[in-house]
Amino acid sequence: MRNTLAVTTMLAASVLAFSAPAQAAFPEKDITFVIPYGPGGGFDTYVRKVAPVMAKHLPGKVNVLPKNIAGAGGKKALASLYRGKPDGYTIAIFNMPGMLLDKILGKKTSYDIDRFVWLGRIAQSKYALSVATKGPFNTLEDLKKAKSLKYAVTSPSSGAYVAGKIMAAAMGMNIQFLPGYKGSAKISLSIVRGDTQLSLFNTRSLAKWMKGGDLKAVLSFEDKSSFKGVPTAASIGQKELELLTIERVVGTTPGVPANVQKILSDALYNALMDPEIQGWHKKTKRPIDPLTSADTGKLINDLSVFYTKYKNVLK
Repeated sequence: MRNTLAVTTMLAASVLAFSAPAQAAFPEKDITFVIPYGPGGGFDTYVRKVAPVMAKHLPGKVNVLPKNIAGAGGKKALASLYRGKPDGYTIAIFNMPGMLLDKILGKKTSYDIDRFVWLGRIAQSKYALSVATKGPFNTLEDLKKAKSLKYAVTSPSSGAYVAGKIMAAAMGMNIQFLPGYKGSAKISLSIVRGDTQLSLFNTRSLAKWMKGGDLKAVLSFEDKSSFKGVPTAASIGQKELELLTIERVVGTTPGVPANVQKILSDALYNALMDPEIQGWHKKTKRPIDPLTSADTGKLINDLSVFYTKYKNVLK
């Protein structure tokens, strides 16, 4: 009887072994890295540089392939990612806090931004407030005393517009926002000509215009100013404005298993610390600011809380 029981147990185990497929190793095929905008912009540049290096840090021999899915200010790409299979084979770069604003303003989307799985941050860009070098304003105090100011910006959905609205509210500045400028070069020219008086630039772009002698910084939203003699938001009692940033974070489809999330997150972080990416960062001066998956989730929560405080201003 004992022998019969042992044989039965062995047979049952054999059946289970053959009927339940072994869990596949990840990744077994190429991974798609979605860019929610057209080719040529900053987000596109980052993904195309990071993707092949990230592939080097994944188990197995697979590629990480950039794919542009432009449309609706990034919403088309996010909707596609949200509906996708939660297997980790599609990831995307997110523009934060821009992609949080629909949620904050109560606008309907075909996805829930809070349900995406965050893998890490690639880079953070900080803003600085700038005016014409030869214009009538020399300091932040000069601007605050002005009865009215014209602020050049590309569009009402841009990060510089949103950051400018919050800055104006926090500092009590009377600013008229003029959208429609085609890029930072056109904005710089409008300030130099005197058509407008100010705008926010990311510090890398502003350094270029300052080198040419066209613009000067009057306030930095960095924790330590990149520009000699220029005060920071914290130094004037507005430290919270350091949260006015451009965050390039990476996420994937809701429901991706924790083990797959960790593999992707580790590969992204290790890629950003790789000598190839660090060398590119030093050569081009493009920021590289890696964050882990957990820290990225905390950052996005902090941004959501901060921007919600200015919900009425942004409306």
